[in-house]
Amino acid sequence: MPQGVEMKAPRIVIAGERSGVGKSTITVGILLALKKRGLDPQPFKAGPDFLDPMHHSIILERTSRNLDTWMFPDAVKELFIRSAEDAGISVIEGVMGFYDGVDGIREDGSTSHLSKILDSPVILILDAKGSARSIGAIAKGFLEFDKNVNIAGIIFNNIGSEKHLRMLEQSLPKGMVSLGGLPRKEGIELKSRHLGLIPAGEVFRTDKYDMILDFIEENLDVEKIIDIADSAPDIDVVEKRIFGEGGTRASIGVAYDNAFNFYYQDNIDMLESYGAEILYFSPLKDEIPDVDGIYLGGGYPEIFSKDLSMNRALLHDVRKLSEDGMPIYAECGGMMYLCDNVRDMEGNLNKMCGVFKAGVEMTNKLQALSYVEAISKRDNILSCKGHTFRGHEFHYSRLYEIEHDEFAYDLKYGRGIVNGKDGMLSQNTLASYTHVHFAASPPMARELVKRCSIYSRS
Repeated sequence: MPQGVEMKAPRIVIAGERSGVGKSTITVGILLALKKRGLDPQPFKAGPDFLDPMHHSIILERTSRNLDTWMFPDAVKELFIRSAEDAGISVIEGVMGFYDGVDGIREDGSTSHLSKILDSPVILILDAKGSARSIGAIAKGFLEFDKNVNIAGIIFNNIGSEKHLRMLEQSLPKGMVSLGGLPRKEGIELKSRHLGLIPAGEVFRTDKYDMILDFIEENLDVEKIIDIADSAPDIDVVEKRIFGEGGTRASIGVAYDNAFNFYYQDNIDMLESYGAEILYFSPLKDEIPDVDGIYLGGGYPEIFSKDLSMNRALLHDVRKLSEDGMPIYAECGGMMYLCDNVRDMEGNLNKMCGVFKAGVEMTNKLQALSYVEAISKRDNILSCKGHTFRGHEFHYSRLYEIEHDEFAYDLKYGRGIVNGKDGMLSQNTLASYTHVHFAASPPMARELVKRCSIYSRS
């Protein structure tokens, strides 16, 4: 679609007053209800989240995309339009509480900021447990805190009865629309573990999703939700600027299985647009395909560390390819895989690739959950010295006995590997706790493909 025109794009943002009010389960149910009506919904997730989008994608067979107004504010509209233009309706699941962002002052990174950039109506979920008329004060506070947002509907979660729901609806400020209330119900919530929801591929159960669909259909006004989405104004089509022109220049092996599955689909698409042929492989069971570079994303290597350690041939080959100078980029779980060993949450020690002389241990305490702002202190396979970019980190692991003092990044925000430094380097291997969304810095995707192309000709 050409720049300068307006596009019809029915859309809603599903937000919560805070984390833990049921956004994930309710969003899944609404997506299924829209799919049931033949509306071909396109899912999105606000913020740096890998796990909620997996559930969106698996139930719709349509890839969910991330939108983040702190990491890549200038690319949000382009990424939204790119995936929404052939959809019947777009559903954007929020992050944390509606107004929660990078800090307590700025709106950057918040669901509210995203709703304003996309000029999208908002459906706000309020937890009604233990509350009645007081919920009206909460609703009014959200409505008046920023008068530039469009809170178009309210969903009450954890209602006690129909009488309770009527009291809640009576408390709402004039003009606020109730879309219904969800009673407390055991067994429908999506299960979690230490990094968030359990990946959808591990726990896929059709009957569970059917139960969520029925729960939404029985208790919410889905037709009114559709009307709210249809009320969204047309959106301006922006210049396409973050994707390349295509054509194959190099091949990149992407680790993908139960141990490694934290990837932004737009990252993969951007690599392809700059000339990468993507070949997927499983470090749990495969050999490395014939490629010019390797991308090891995050995931749960600590849970599958024993099985990873048993694929000794692959561990050996990754180490040798790193020594040979093949470009290898690893984030968080991928970085753990490149270290000497991983000690899991039960204390078991399992051998990994040994590219970097360091051990990794899991802890019961969250080690980092933060946006990251970094500056490259050394040239590397993603960027040149002096390049600044934004990303995020989220992990329960930490490195110990690190025999390494050459780091690629200094962090203005974020913890990194040690003392605000991140990105271990060895030959053309780069491994960090920082997760990068290439929309925050498209030249990084282009540089990785370029380095792989150079290696293929060496």
